[in-house]
Amino acid sequence: MNKSDCIVFDKVTISYGAEQAVRDVSFSVPNGEVFAIVGESGSGKSTLVRAAFGMLKQATISGQILLNGTDVSTLSDGDWRQLRGTKISMIFQNPSAYLNPNRTVENHFKDLFRAHDESYDVSRVIDMLNLVHLTDGERILQSYPFQLSGGMQQRLAIALSLILKPSIVFADEPTSALDMLVQASVLDLMKEVTQALGATVIIVTHNIKAAARIANSIGVMNKGQLVEVGSTEEVMAFPKDEYTRILLDSVMKVV
Repeated sequence: MNKSDCIVFDKVTISYGAEQAVRDVSFSVPNGEVFAIVGESGSGKSTLVRAAFGMLKQATISGQILLNGTDVSTLSDGDWRQLRGTKISMIFQNPSAYLNPNRTVENHFKDLFRAHDESYDVSRVIDMLNLVHLTDGERILQSYPFQLSGGMQQRLAIALSLILKPSIVFADEPTSALDMLVQASVLDLMKEVTQALGATVIIVTHNIKAAARIANSIGVMNKGQLVEVGSTEEVMAFPKDEYTRILLDSVMKVV
């Protein structure tokens, strides 16, 4: 671990009863960088970030997960409520599943500000909407989520995740529900916006090509283990593990 590391996983094992979902995983992410965790469904990649976000109350977790030097195992429910949204945030796979169809976009932002005892600032919200390329801010704020396209909903989800300027952002398959062209634009947007805010990002994806588009470094997971980690250039050009080569070959066949 270096002093510049914002996120650290140190010998992390996550179990549900006798079943190990993640086994002895260690890596770190420096401040301001994007780290992609790549692997098939069931590889343990989403389990890792959900553990770091405090979402696995029923699991047994050993090892250490440090966020800006804080061991997440020491956090109370009250600590988590204070952290989520302001210090750390999560962008999920399908925003329509958690956006309330009965509340306007503006009310989503107002609820978020209220939950963290912050005064609602509409100009700040419109600036954020512009940053995520939702440029008709006043109209967007009066819209309901179901009136927006899938790509626009995901841009809104990014804006909601970043409006309180968290230093750490987790993204769990944030583009898998979108078509290929929209996926690329949303990934580019995520990189652009998080860089502008100086956030550190862990993105989970099954698509190693998508990972290479956004990440400084890539970790490859297979059957609960981290089988390879390195810079994006190293992993894409000189994969060391056979499973990584299989992932790369599958992408080339699709192309």
